[in-house]
Amino acid sequence: MRASAGIVAALLLAAASGVQAADSGPEKIDRFMATTTAMTPRGETLRIDLRKWSDDDGRAAVVEALGQGAEASKALAALPTLGYVWRGRSSVGYAIKYAQRTTTPQGERITFVTDKRLGAYDIERWAADAHAPPAELPYSVVELYLSGSGAGDGTLSLAAEVKVDAAAGLVSLAADAGAARVLADAKRETKPGG
Repeated sequence: MRASAGIVAALLLAAASGVQAADSGPEKIDRFMATTTAMTPRGETLRIDLRKWSDDDGRAAVVEALGQGAEASKALAALPTLGYVWRGRSSVGYAIKYAQRTTTPQGERITFVTDKRLGAYDIERWAADAHAPPAELPYSVVELYLSGSGAGDGTLSLAAEVKVDAAAGLVSLAADAGAARVLADAKRETKPGG
């Protein structure tokens, strides 16, 4: 009994200090990569590092925040961060507040919502080439369309209209045949550690 109490105390102390238990292994990070194309900036690598996927409550909170119009970015910033979108080798990332996987006949659609508009830190404005931009948003939606092998393309909210299904707690892009695919060479790679 006394040995069990000592083990429990050691585990609690390790958890409080941020040390993982020996058998829990390294944290799993889902990593996605894509390259910007048919947009400004062109040829930039986006790296998406995700530590956690949205649960029902998290998706509902993001949908509620998106309904706040100009205050959406502020409302999103207050929600838990699930990961980051990084531009190239930049040390400045965009916080991911929503991450959802949806199975499709071709593979899967993966949707992310950031609390700021991608490019907000850049001097040069991000824009799709041949399409009239949708409404100006204070946040961004990134959507990747991956095959069963984990490769594909994607688009951004600067090139496609954002769709919000409040009842289901889902966010997506209107990525029909007319929507620009402004992300190429999209791929998924899962790696341990951080």
